[in-house]
Amino acid sequence: MRKFFGLSLPCQRHLKSCVICIVVFFVIESIIFNSLVLYIIWNLHSAISDIVSAPGETILDKLAVNPFFAKLIYSGKEGGFVTLLDNTVGRVYMETVENLDGTKQSRRRISRLNDGTAMRQHYINRIGIDVSSSGETMYILERIQNLEINRTKWEKLVIDIGANDGLLSSNSYNFIRWGWSAILVEPQSYQLDLAKRNLHGYISQHKEQRVYFLNAVIGDYDGTAKFKLSPDIVAMESHVVSDGDEAGVIMDVQCYSVKTFAAKFKVPKHFGILSIDAEGFGSMILHQWIKLGYRPMYIIHEDLHDPEDILETTRKLKQAGYDHLTKRGWNNIFEYNPSVSRN
Repeated sequence: MRKFFGLSLPCQRHLKSCVICIVVFFVIESIIFNSLVLYIIWNLHSAISDIVSAPGETILDKLAVNPFFAKLIYSGKEGGFVTLLDNTVGRVYMETVENLDGTKQSRRRISRLNDGTAMRQHYINRIGIDVSSSGETMYILERIQNLEINRTKWEKLVIDIGANDGLLSSNSYNFIRWGWSAILVEPQSYQLDLAKRNLHGYISQHKEQRVYFLNAVIGDYDGTAKFKLSPDIVAMESHVVSDGDEAGVIMDVQCYSVKTFAAKFKVPKHFGILSIDAEGFGSMILHQWIKLGYRPMYIIHEDLHDPEDILETTRKLKQAGYDHLTKRGWNNIFEYNPSVSRN
């Protein structure tokens, strides 16, 4: 059998077929790509020609009568521009790292640098990103800063029930980085391990900060609960099972009532933020906190799958001293205002 470059004739044929397939693939891809580019250029040329030939003295006048741009502006004025800003530049912030005594220096004590002549303070400015689902973090932070809220003494503590991995769509991550204490509750152990890794290095920035991780669910009793694992890690819809015959991967997890949970971690009656993402059990958990006399300054409540209508939840919270501020994504944000309390 003849050989060419050490290859037998059958191997040569296979190699030739592979080369032909690769060449054909790149030729077809080139045709499609160039066709797409030409199509875009043609449409841009057409659009630009329409704008140039439109009546008006300035480019703004010409754009104003263009149907495409008119529709774009209309959509923007209907809320598109606000949404775009909230989810881009609205999530970016600049901060100066400070110590607890108010001096502008690094929490890691690296701001005092000896330049050979004298000890000088060097401020650390850094850019951060709000990682919450719909900008809840920056919304609440701006409320705290702009209103200089001092209605009652409250501790810088965020309780995150349904914390997941502690990063994606997290309502606690940024506050922990800013030095707040936190309790992250998550029934999925592997997600809680991710949260520990994601927050590693930000949980002991000063002696008052405490960050705890609890592998459990919060319910209305103490014991164990059946928990269904969702196969979709993006949707994050794993939940406590109320129907014992529900299909899927079911696991037993530790369950704490709010009373036991609060006692276990010595939760103060007034603290910063209570965030609840419990896939249908949010209002049940929330009302336990209120009945026990706890008054977080802000409540972030996801009402997705919740059997209680949000209007009823709002009415009950109003009686406890809460104003409904806004709904961002699936999350309703409430602010404590004791002047409206009827309890």
